[in-house]
Amino acid sequence: MTLVFAAYVPNAPFLIAPDAFGGVGRDAVRSLRDLRVLERFRPDVVVVSSPHWVTADGFRVSIDPHPRQVYDFSGFPPALSEVRYAPPGSPPFAARLVESGERSGIRVEGTTEWGLDHGAWAPLMHLLPGARVPVVPVSIRPDDPALHVRWGASMRSVLEDPELRAVFVATGSILHNFGRMGQDPHAPWPEGERIEAEIVDRVLALDPPGLAAFDRRKWRLAQPEGDLGPLFTLLGAVGKTVRGRRVSSELSFGAFSLTTIEFIPQSAAGVRAPGPGVARTEENLSG
Repeated sequence: MTLVFAAYVPNAPFLIAPDAFGGVGRDAVRSLRDLRVLERFRPDVVVVSSPHWVTADGFRVSIDPHPRQVYDFSGFPPALSEVRYAPPGSPPFAARLVESGERSGIRVEGTTEWGLDHGAWAPLMHLLPGARVPVVPVSIRPDDPALHVRWGASMRSVLEDPELRAVFVATGSILHNFGRMGQDPHAPWPEGERIEAEIVDRVLALDPPGLAAFDRRKWRLAQPEGDLGPLFTLLGAVGKTVRGRRVSSELSFGAFSLTTIEFIPQSAAGVRAPGPGVARTEENLSG
């Protein structure tokens, strides 16, 4: 199996420039960089699902050879809009994702209408620095967790291509309650953190039905970003042959969690252990 790595990662604007927010997101950025995805997994292509790309009439896949960088935020320091992250796309790989979805009876189309919103590029700039590895964005729909799982599962035949080393990145925040946001970046939210721990338990158990049936009252309080559409898609794509681990978690402004969960297929070959001793070679970076 050549899906060599998958991860659910935060995507908040804090990640772009933590110092502009008083250091909020600094630990999350460090955790993303410490995953050393380029060195450990040497990916040829990355599929990314952001909760900011929502399409109501079926799923979409970017077939753009050069996905545009979308600055889909406002009210933040101007420096955030000066950050550039422009990896190439992979139209042939994207077309295969569309075909695999169609064969599974899922409504999906290729498009150049979107690109890499900050829900994608804010974490990818730390996971895959240098913007050398081709990235293929895929959309979510407004609801229906089971459909997202099917959408992810339909990708497996493409992700299992022995000629490619693929990575799947889903982004968002499990706790995403704007109604709780305050001025204190370090404000606690014990109940929210307990709810998130229950959700993460279901994720690590690789239990999409259990996650979809999660207590509605707690779900409404947590207000997971995108109703976790990207995460349900990821769970469909990785299936049951992975081992998951919560890498880190950070709470910001008493309302938003910056949690990273990694998934490594048990059959992944050639995986290097993380650590400062791994050399960054041209082969690692070439994609």
